[in-house]
Amino acid sequence: MTATTTARESKRKDGELIAYKMAAVNIPKGALVNINAAGYATNATDAAGETFAGVAYETVDNSGGSAGDKEIRVETTGTFVFVDGGGNGAQTDIGVGFNIVDNQTITDAATTNNLKAGICVESIDASTVRIRIDRYAS
Repeated sequence: MTATTTARESKRKDGELIAYKMAAVNIPKGALVNINAAGYATNATDAAGETFAGVAYETVDNSGGSAGDKEIRVETTGTFVFVDGGGNGAQTDIGVGFNIVDNQTITDAATTNNLKAGICVESIDASTVRIRIDRYAS
């Protein structure tokens, strides 16, 4: 295909809520979601070859199906509260990037693959922080 030289309609969408085909898993509402190496939404982990997608907008259970049988809607912008796996929840965490540990836990410490979930915008208590996922979700 060659480059266009005329105006075209690119069919813009907001992209704040995106539906992804799922792996054969159960993803609960509010969980961190990754896209696995096969291109399917799955519960977030610090696994190599995965990309952070966002936060599950709903619970969808595809554990009894095959990859691609169901879709899940995922929020790609906003601020969300998660467990601070580092357990320090300090005011100095504001502005610090947090890495994914699992589908509800994040940490400001280094992880094996350092898969970023977002930037801390509020330290709620010693074990809970609020992060902004904008620019980190795929």
